[in-house]
Amino acid sequence: MKFNTRQKKEEKQFLLAAVIHGVIIGAAGVLLFFFLLQVVEKKVGDSNGETLSVDSQKSASVENKPVKFYAIQYGVYSSSQAASDFLAAHPEFENVSIIRADKQFYLWGAISNSEKKIKSIVTKDSFVKPFVLNGAACEEKGVKIIPQLLAVDKVAKLNISDSKSGQATPVDWKTAVTTATKVSKELEIVKLMILEHYVSQNDCLQIKF
Repeated sequence: MKFNTRQKKEEKQFLLAAVIHGVIIGAAGVLLFFFLLQVVEKKVGDSNGETLSVDSQKSASVENKPVKFYAIQYGVYSSSQAASDFLAAHPEFENVSIIRADKQFYLWGAISNSEKKIKSIVTKDSFVKPFVLNGAACEEKGVKIIPQLLAVDKVAKLNISDSKSGQATPVDWKTAVTTATKVSKELEIVKLMILEHYVSQNDCLQIKF
């Protein structure tokens, strides 16, 4: 009788030890699983972070890339006053703008990123002047991307907003576009007027020949 009681007691102790052992192993397994899961998530997160960083750099690189344009040029002067005096004496050049670049003042009648288009509208009193517009030196994001904003093929594409484009637009962009389109419906003249507006206010917008 005592033997059976002792045997039953040992069996209970064995079962209890087995249960405790199983619980410990199970808990350890769960902890190991969560540890491995965190390691994997961290690696994936780091990988995504690196991908986003590279994509952001590529996007910024594209946005800051200089854009080549072509202008219809009527002349160049060493001072703004001289350029203004010339235009005052020639009312037929009513849509000609004064563009400052490299300490000179250029008289341009239109700009386009299409050389073919500019050559089709050049006159005997003017010639085609290639130039590169670069906004990379500008701190304001909107001004920085003006070269890209002007590289469109339709006037309607100039009518953008922060919410529609998903990126910052220059200060007074909508006003500048509206003002220019009231003067002319020709894309090349509208672009020129917008360029004149922002170049006169932002030295960081660089025009190179």
